[in-house]
Amino acid sequence: MEKRAGPEGEKGHEGFRFSPRPNRAGEIGWMPWGEEAFRRAEREGKPVLLSISAVWCHWCHVMDETTYSDDQVIELVNSLYVPVRVDNDRNPDINRRYNQGGWPTTAFLSPRGALLAGTTYIPPETMRKVLRRISELYRENREALEGQSPLEEIRASRPGSLDVSLVNQISSSVLAAWDREQGGLGREPKFPHPEAILLALRMHRKEGGGEYLDFALQYLRAMARGALRDPVEGGFFRYSVTRDWSLPHYEKMLDDNARLLTAYLRAYGASGEVEFLQVAAETASYIHGTLSDGDHRFFGSQDADEGYYALDAASRGLAHPPPVDRTVYLDLASRAVSALLEAAAVLGMEDYRRISLRFLDFAWEECYRPEAGMAHYLDGAPHRWGLLNDQADTALALQAAFSSSGDPAYLERAGELLRLVEEGFLDRESGLLLDALEGSQPTGLRPLPAELSAVSRTAEAMLRQYFLTGEEGWKETGERLLSSVSGEARSHGHMASPFALALDLFLEGPILVRYRGADAEQGRALLAATALSPDHRALFLPAGEGGESEESEAGAEVCGKHSCRLRGARAEEVAAYLGVRPGIIEGIFK
Repeated sequence: MEKRAGPEGEKGHEGFRFSPRPNRAGEIGWMPWGEEAFRRAEREGKPVLLSISAVWCHWCHVMDETTYSDDQVIELVNSLYVPVRVDNDRNPDINRRYNQGGWPTTAFLSPRGALLAGTTYIPPETMRKVLRRISELYRENREALEGQSPLEEIRASRPGSLDVSLVNQISSSVLAAWDREQGGLGREPKFPHPEAILLALRMHRKEGGGEYLDFALQYLRAMARGALRDPVEGGFFRYSVTRDWSLPHYEKMLDDNARLLTAYLRAYGASGEVEFLQVAAETASYIHGTLSDGDHRFFGSQDADEGYYALDAASRGLAHPPPVDRTVYLDLASRAVSALLEAAAVLGMEDYRRISLRFLDFAWEECYRPEAGMAHYLDGAPHRWGLLNDQADTALALQAAFSSSGDPAYLERAGELLRLVEEGFLDRESGLLLDALEGSQPTGLRPLPAELSAVSRTAEAMLRQYFLTGEEGWKETGERLLSSVSGEARSHGHMASPFALALDLFLEGPILVRYRGADAEQGRALLAATALSPDHRALFLPAGEGGESEESEAGAEVCGKHSCRLRGARAEEVAAYLGVRPGIIEGIFK
């Protein structure tokens, strides 16, 4: 029987989410990942068919509507396999271990969870053959295949020196991958890489010369003026199939839009190009208007619908917009909070500040457990505690909330999460940071060394906690994390940009903007200056924080690694010191 979806996509038994368009995928006897499914596979002597899908994924929907709606495929899966369905966004650790290079992932596992074979989308005719052949091979080689272990060993760390040459090498790899004709990195498909843009802005500020700035500005113009940006409702699509940014994949992700918002704000500060401010304002408005409830929740994504996005504004007003995944993902929502707090200061949008702070208070109340930190997602109830990214990204958002509000409770909560990371996520034997707490993983999985980007964000959170509190231990842990992966960072090229940003923060120290005074408008202007600075190290300490000396004058004081200057300065002077183009702060606050 065909089914039609509600506003969030079709949900089958066990909460499985299928294509929002008519399909029969729910007729397959899907089971959730867990001990019951693997015990059944062992008992019945069948392999596991693992489908990893995402609600925003076009080809996942196509596979539901075609392959998993085919009579023979449904019969073969139900008779020859134990079918397991996993949502990528809700189970990122399972996706990390079994993804076959994209979505949907179609993987075949032994009852012990060992990968037997896998690929991505499979059309119906091919799927029928594959299902029969894998089942046949499994029956013929069952004893040998069931002896395979799914567990990966935790490798030893590859520590290296922490020096500026590593930052320079990664920065050079950004320029080496630059598509000087069409903008962006590499050829098709073209993705946004906001951290590479932030690194380029920092290197321009640090070294002068125009090449890094040219790279960043061309990249941002190409995305804003090409088809990657929705000119009607705002927001960016996930990536372009073509080199010239002319053919996007139409899903919109909270994560991408949050990180691009920060990049456009800082590029506006560096260049004064009003287009960047306008794009930032549209992107923030899209996040607030579509990927949030306007009060205290942020949502993960909006589905792809090529036909809808081809319509003009008047026609869209008469059509149903693509569904939004109204699940709250803690790591993604926290990145949105960090970006919207910056946008609130620059754009004067108190609504953005209000929803960001309310979200953090709500998430702490609903999703925090002292022994496991933040849950990964919330869909009426919290689920999946103990994943690294949720702790690190929430800590960074709490630090941003402290800078915005001056409320020390946010900084204390960030410290609680980072202490949990320090005590529970560090593998003492290998020296590596793990992607999950031991014992928090689904059946058959164990923690693995965290990916380079996750280690980098966690180290950044540790360093920022040190700069905001003065507690030396955070700096030592941040240094240890960076050192543990520095040996492998060189081989990641421009994808190591988050590492280079964190290492630069460690080596060069922050630019701390301290404010003493009761002038709220001046405080907001200083917050805006730090948000617009092309130097990612700029960090705002609100009034009464940071251990000012008795000699400190009313107004702003800017402190680097070894000294302070500009005591008693106005926001315009601070903005100039931070690399913000002349006239921008005056224009915002005239």
